[in-house]
Amino acid sequence: MVSDFKSKIKSFLMYITVERNLSPRTVKAYSHDLKHFQRFLEKKYDSPPPLSKITTDMLREYFAELHLDRGYKGISLARKVSSLRSFFRFAVEQNYIKINPMTPVRNPKLPKRLPTYLTAEELKRLLTAPGNKKWLEVRDRAILVLLAMTGIRLQELVELDIDNVDLKNQTLRVFGKGRKERVIPLNDVATMVMKDYLHVRPIVEDKALFINRSGKRLIGRSIEKKVKKYALLSGLPTKKITPHKLRHTFATLLYHNEVNLLEIQALLGHSSITSTQIYTHTDTRRLREAVEKLRI
Repeated sequence: MVSDFKSKIKSFLMYITVERNLSPRTVKAYSHDLKHFQRFLEKKYDSPPPLSKITTDMLREYFAELHLDRGYKGISLARKVSSLRSFFRFAVEQNYIKINPMTPVRNPKLPKRLPTYLTAEELKRLLTAPGNKKWLEVRDRAILVLLAMTGIRLQELVELDIDNVDLKNQTLRVFGKGRKERVIPLNDVATMVMKDYLHVRPIVEDKALFINRSGKRLIGRSIEKKVKKYALLSGLPTKKITPHKLRHTFATLLYHNEVNLLEIQALLGHSSITSTQIYTHTDTRRLREAVEKLRI
């Protein structure tokens, strides 16, 4: 029954929240996708099938409706497929069902898009946009510098505490997806900026590294707005500048400076080298330099 499917959705959402420690935004996306499929079942069948009776054909019919009738394409369709694939894999692991109906379903083909990133000159303009007279301005510069010079994810930055920063050893301790810990070295610029910020950061009870005017931990949405604000002040296209684009910039500049892909993978916290390989894109200048090295 639908109640059976509903209860399994709740169990899955609890699992990815508690066990896998996925971000609230990711959990919300999974919840939205699964409940969307649930509504499809409720609309399609007078008596919706229990979880064990959901078939590959039903799933394909659902994806076909999304694609043909609702115009879902590319990433939007792929996210729905990914959400249901994760859910049914969980259902098998928990012995709710014996056969995974998503196994025969192929992922939709996505156009290969190279990650956009800032040039070194654009990055310099962005990082120097905040002032240095107020503690909030010093904080904002520290946020931009950490995003750009450590490549950490937005949620990882939000969750940073003061004791995650080791200025003596110039390192940053980060907990990524699944609470996997990694230690990222801070270069001299990042270390100096963090020293400046910690010197002016108000003393409050909250142990969060980045706090707001009220002394509470900054949330992700607030940080995203600040990044857009300074992109605008820098005269940069605001669509191009997001916390995630700064992560792309970090990885791309490392690759352009001939840092090994495995090392970039470790810094970014990628579980697979495949995720890191998108940074092997290059530009015409580098191609020309490579060709110029050829001699006969």
